[in-house]
Amino acid sequence: MRHTAMVVLVGLVAAGCDLFNNALQVQTPSNIPAGSLEVPANAGLLVNSAIGDFECAAGAYAAMSGLITDELKDATQTADRYPYELRTMLSSDRRYAVNDCVGLGVYSPMQTARFSAANVLSLLNGWTVAQVPARDSLIATVSAYEAYSLVFLGEGFCTMVVSGLDANREIVYGREISRDSVFKLAVAAFSDAIAGGNSDIVNMARVGRARAYLDLGQPALARADALLVPAAYVKLVSASGINARRNNRVWQESDTTFDNTSIDSVYVRMNDPRVPIGNKNRSSVTGIPLFFQKKFPSMSSPIRLASGDEARLIIAEADIREGTFAAADSIINSFRARGGQGAITSPDSATASDSLFDQRRRELFLEGQHLFDLVRFGKTPSPAAGTQYQGGGVYGTQLCLPLPDVEKQNNPNFP
Repeated sequence: MRHTAMVVLVGLVAAGCDLFNNALQVQTPSNIPAGSLEVPANAGLLVNSAIGDFECAAGAYAAMSGLITDELKDATQTADRYPYELRTMLSSDRRYAVNDCVGLGVYSPMQTARFSAANVLSLLNGWTVAQVPARDSLIATVSAYEAYSLVFLGEGFCTMVVSGLDANREIVYGREISRDSVFKLAVAAFSDAIAGGNSDIVNMARVGRARAYLDLGQPALARADALLVPAAYVKLVSASGINARRNNRVWQESDTTFDNTSIDSVYVRMNDPRVPIGNKNRSSVTGIPLFFQKKFPSMSSPIRLASGDEARLIIAEADIREGTFAAADSIINSFRARGGQGAITSPDSATASDSLFDQRRRELFLEGQHLFDLVRFGKTPSPAAGTQYQGGGVYGTQLCLPLPDVEKQNNPNFP
């Protein structure tokens, strides 16, 4: 059985209940036992379901991380949203821990996505090619999505728990582990995807593994993967107007129709076509001047997950970390031209890093990248800590979500 079968299952995604011990005893006619669906004939359906779980979670992560960073400003009167904006999250805060992806939860949705992918992997590893002719390709696909779930969990949380299944598909509860440990699990899952995927999945996994390598401080390995990604490659998180769960979550938070958020002044002033901003010419009920993003103009606008452009930015970052500034400047200047900015020459690492950081926040605006960029580049978002928030409270310094209490309360490895 592959590595991926051993890093599966769940981070306890229900609010205050044990998913495994407190299942409903009576099913309504509309409920179908999962076991009857987990058969080889439904392998493709199961993989697509796992992808759907990931896409919903990824949209919520993009919006949530935009609020924690200086991409979005909360403009509501909903107090339990404020810790995102204020960077003062506590492990007892329930919105991020137990809300679904429609309600801007991130822990439960992303752990659900990880479980969905990993559970399908466990099933696929127990089936034969005779039972599922596309088995190896499906394993690669679902491995890539499991790996991206791990990347988001590692980048978004201060620490993490990754529970798994043993050879008998019995749950093995994980212990609290560091971000680096999560990124290493992601690297292994991306490697599984690269080993058996088609060109689309292989390139998706190469970009993802390069991202994880950068997060681990291994620029040479990151460059090696990124160099193999075609410049025109794009992998999207799809969205749809079919129901709220499928909507683009950033659009839900920032559009002409919604006043949930505004755009931070840092981005409003950029005047960059990659950061399209509109002005509502009014303020929110909390006094926030309302600007909105135009990058995702509808509920069905997809969000970029991986691309050749990101791969080039990763190469530039690897070049800077290894002191090759001229090579990095060549890539940085190609992105600066997209925003109507002139070319630069970097005399040192600090200047090159600042230039790359600026291009990343423009090019990858509201794509769920900026939060860990702040961590990796050692940057401080605006407003500065101690600044009064118009909706009440004072900005803090926290750039990661704490492991939520719901995990600790339902995991026997915690006292």
